[in-house]
Amino acid sequence: MSAAPRPGSRPLVAMISKPVVPPWNDSAKNIVKDQARYAARYDYRLLTTRDTALASDRVTCCPIYPSGGTFAAGIWQNLRVMLHGLRPGGAALYHYFFAPNPKTALAGRLQTRLAGVPSVQTVCSRPASFAHSARLLFTDRVIVLSEDTRQGFVDAGIDPARIVHIRPGIAPIDPPTPAQRRERRHAFGFNDGPLVIFPGDYEFSTAARTVAAAAPNLLEACPGVTLVFACRIKRPASAAIQADIQRRLAPLGQRVRYINQVDDMPAFVGMADVVIMPAESLYAKMDVPLVLLEAMSQQVPVVLATSAPLSELLHFQPGLGVPPQNPRALTQAITDLLRQSEAAAQYGENGRRAVLTHFNDRAMAQQVEAVYDELLAARGHDPQSRNPKDAP
Repeated sequence: MSAAPRPGSRPLVAMISKPVVPPWNDSAKNIVKDQARYAARYDYRLLTTRDTALASDRVTCCPIYPSGGTFAAGIWQNLRVMLHGLRPGGAALYHYFFAPNPKTALAGRLQTRLAGVPSVQTVCSRPASFAHSARLLFTDRVIVLSEDTRQGFVDAGIDPARIVHIRPGIAPIDPPTPAQRRERRHAFGFNDGPLVIFPGDYEFSTAARTVAAAAPNLLEACPGVTLVFACRIKRPASAAIQADIQRRLAPLGQRVRYINQVDDMPAFVGMADVVIMPAESLYAKMDVPLVLLEAMSQQVPVVLATSAPLSELLHFQPGLGVPPQNPRALTQAITDLLRQSEAAAQYGENGRRAVLTHFNDRAMAQQVEAVYDELLAARGHDPQSRNPKDAP
């Protein structure tokens, strides 16, 4: 089922991931797309669905998935990925994008052994525990997205030389004009008052419940505020938590909104006055959620939990830090940003500067290709070589 290699192309990287298809609301597939988008010295093969065409002169699509699927892949999708990886199809290197788990590690270990090619694994979401890390990591190099995860693997006994910390990146987004912000807000039925957005999860952390606990005092302190839970419903448990929060906050009426699906999340968070993520754990989320970078790029100040790995973003001063599971501190931080416009503007500028300098997708792609260079050079292949078709 693998795509045939293109003759005369640069070294081909097989990207093994969930379906790389719209909508672009999943960080784990967005970084695959962006890595291929900024190809410099490599060609890429992406796993897609039959009705998705992302091909370019440096990208081919392998439609092994029947559909975009759900957030958790089913058994048949996993089997297709497994069989696909057993045949390199001209690939010089395999690059995996999955959260570490025993089943994926076992399949990947078998694939790379039979294919006989170098391999890279990007840890999109940190494991629930770093115990038994050696069983979860199966590639020659492991790319992690935060220093906290890198240290967790090293403390668990993984060779530090095998772990590479590369910050995730996005294409910088220009801040919206006042007219654009107003138009977007009105499209969602929001008024022109302050808008606070929580683009997190209902499960895997207590963040949503912390936001809910802060809501009554926040809306009392800031009468014009609208608070939005922009959380996808990934499993039945998510729906149950949202229903419970809705019951508790029903007296607040339309000042609290619940939006489960957003077609254009960057534009959505860009119309906010404050974006919040008071999560004590990012399990099942990317170590640096791309939605936060999208907000920061548009100069939206953020309120983040001071626990790792979110605390690594606070180093760049894009907003305020609060202890997790502390509704009072969360309320105060949001209120401070809404009332202190000059400070909020400075935090917004800091956040945009951080994205432009440290979290842009071009820099990410270059650093990842440097890892490919190292692995292929170790096997005697010169990734800097060019075929005649690639000559300027």
